[in-house]
Amino acid sequence: MKTELEFHHVGNTRLHRVNSANTFGNTVFAKCEFMNPTGSHKDRTFLHMVTELEARGKITPGMTLVDCSTGNGGAALAWIGRKKGYKVVIFMPEGMTEERKRQIREFGAEIIETDREHFLNGSVLAAKKFIAGKPAGQFYFLDQGSSLLNKSAWIQCGKEIVSQLEGQNVVPDYFVCSIGTGGTFSGIAEVLKARYQNLKTIGIEVDKSAPLYAKKYNLDFTHKPHNMMGLGAGVLSCNTNEEVIDEVVVVSGEKSWERMKKFIEVERLGIGPTCGANLYVCEEISKVVTGKTIVTLFFDSAWKYKSRWSGVYPEYSGS
Repeated sequence: MKTELEFHHVGNTRLHRVNSANTFGNTVFAKCEFMNPTGSHKDRTFLHMVTELEARGKITPGMTLVDCSTGNGGAALAWIGRKKGYKVVIFMPEGMTEERKRQIREFGAEIIETDREHFLNGSVLAAKKFIAGKPAGQFYFLDQGSSLLNKSAWIQCGKEIVSQLEGQNVVPDYFVCSIGTGGTFSGIAEVLKARYQNLKTIGIEVDKSAPLYAKKYNLDFTHKPHNMMGLGAGVLSCNTNEEVIDEVVVVSGEKSWERMKKFIEVERLGIGPTCGANLYVCEEISKVVTGKTIVTLFFDSAWKYKSRWSGVYPEYSGS
C-alpha cells in the first residue's frame, strides 16, 4: 500500500507560468515534469511501461528488467524496480554525469557502461546481446526507444495539460518540445491536436544530431557528439509520430545551457539543459508573434548536471 501511495506522486505536475519568458504579449506555460520523484519526466514513462507489462503478463516481480539510458530513464526504472521487487540493469554510454550514475546505483540497479563511440545506439546493441544469452522468463528488455508504451505513457500528461489550461480559460496556440525518443512529444501532441484544431506543434532537436530535421528538409544526416544528454541519439524512434509535428527546429547545446542557467537565476527553479532548449525556442517564437499562448515542458532537474555544470563533456569531442 505504501508503495502505491508513493507512485501517486508521479504525474499531476504543475503548469508553471514562465514569467521571465512572457515577451511581446505572449504567455509561456511549462509542465513541470522535473518535479516527479526521481527528478525527471521518465518516472511517468517507466511507471506506465512497467504497469502495462505487468498487466499483460510479460513481467512479474523477481525478474531482472533491462534498459538503456543516459541517466533519467535509468533512475526512474531503478526506483520503480526497487519499489516493485525487480532487479534492474541499465546500459549507459560512458561519460554521463556522476549524479545520474550515483542515483541509479543508490536505487540498487547495476550500470553497464558502453563505448562512447557509438553513444546510445551502442548501449542498445549491448543490451540486446546481454538479453540474448539469458534464460527466458527471468530477464526482460523494456527497450523504451522501440516500445510504443513509451508514447502511450504521455497521453495522460496531455490530458492533464488540457485540464489545467481549461481551468484558466486558456487556449494554447503552440506546443513546443524537444524530441529524444519522441514518446513525450508525440503522446502529448496527439492529445492537444485532438482538442485544439488550430494548435501548431514545434519539435526541437539538438543541432549536432537532428535526424528528423534532416529528413523533413531533405538534408544529409550525420550524428555528431553533443552536450544535450537525453536528445540526439542519432536515430528516429517509432515513438516519433511525424503526423503531429508541424515544424522541426534545431538549437545548439551552448544556447540551451545558457538559457537554462539564466532561468534558474531569475525564477529559482532548478531545471536541466533540455528545458533550456525548450525555453530558447519559445522565446524565438515570441519574437515573431504576439498575444499567443505557448506550452512547453520542463523535463528534468539541474542537480543531475552539477558535475558537468560547464556544459562540457570531455568524453565527447566537440561537445
